[in-house]
Amino acid sequence: MRSAFWRITPDVRRLLTIFAVLAALLAPAAGRAADYVCAPPRCVDVDIPHDPDAVHVSQAHVRVLLPANYATSGLSYPVLYLLHGVGDPYTRWTENTDVDAFTQAMNLIVVMPDGGHGSDAGWYSDWVDGTWQWETFHISTVVPYIDSHYRTLRDEHRAIAGLSMGGFGAMSYAARHAGLFKVAASFSGAVDINYAFPLTGAFFNLLHQQYGTPTDGVWGNQITAQDNWKKHNPTDLAADLGGTKLFLATGTGTPAGPQGDDYANLGGYGLEHFIWQMNLSLVRALDAQNVPHTDWFYTGGQHTWPYWQADLHWLFGQGLLNDIG
Repeated sequence: MRSAFWRITPDVRRLLTIFAVLAALLAPAAGRAADYVCAPPRCVDVDIPHDPDAVHVSQAHVRVLLPANYATSGLSYPVLYLLHGVGDPYTRWTENTDVDAFTQAMNLIVVMPDGGHGSDAGWYSDWVDGTWQWETFHISTVVPYIDSHYRTLRDEHRAIAGLSMGGFGAMSYAARHAGLFKVAASFSGAVDINYAFPLTGAFFNLLHQQYGTPTDGVWGNQITAQDNWKKHNPTDLAADLGGTKLFLATGTGTPAGPQGDDYANLGGYGLEHFIWQMNLSLVRALDAQNVPHTDWFYTGGQHTWPYWQADLHWLFGQGLLNDIG
């Protein structure tokens, strides 16, 4: 007689196996930060003014990369919002990738806001328990601040992208705030938080303290507050992404990927494989709604920085500046 494990669906078996691997092996995917110095006028760190009694966030920082000719050109520029993942602060995109050097000659402003990290990772949401209001902070405070303090083009000239938790944030924000972003891109993004419902919520709670996965405090209990989970989940909001140009990149979570292997980060394979399954779920939902999307799903790959740098380069190679310029 087969065990109860084998009587559940293949997708759920896969999820259980992946979580078992993660619990045993996964190390935070922060990588080793380079000796990057944020030097004005090219790079500016800003503490965004806000009412802490009205908008609860653990940090209110953003890092801004300005075009090389910003001070003298008199021009206005499109903006790329670049979101970080669970294990990292807002500084990691510049510390762990070449985003500064890569975009320096471009007519583009790059904005990297803080979204909480570690056990305080905010999941780009206003928490139902009132702890954090990251969505309100980013959408109602950061975006207006950037537009009022820098020479920016608006609406059709704004893009958002992110990795892992930030990939979720990019897609969730684009769906929940129609017209705010012309382009949304996810790199190894957690784009289906309801994947293998109802087990994900329980495992997220279990792993939160160690890995920053969302607790019931974020959207509520996955079963009793299913409507609220759906209101934030990119896969459930696939139809609402129809007005945004979408880009998805992720690996299959197996060795011999295009950016090489780090065998000291074995958990990075299991996590990327789980993320790949989430992305396939989003693709099915988008296709069902006839929503166009451009994908780079490569064989191999880990949940780590060399792949996210390559994903960023790929996004620009797809004509991002033409889309928002």
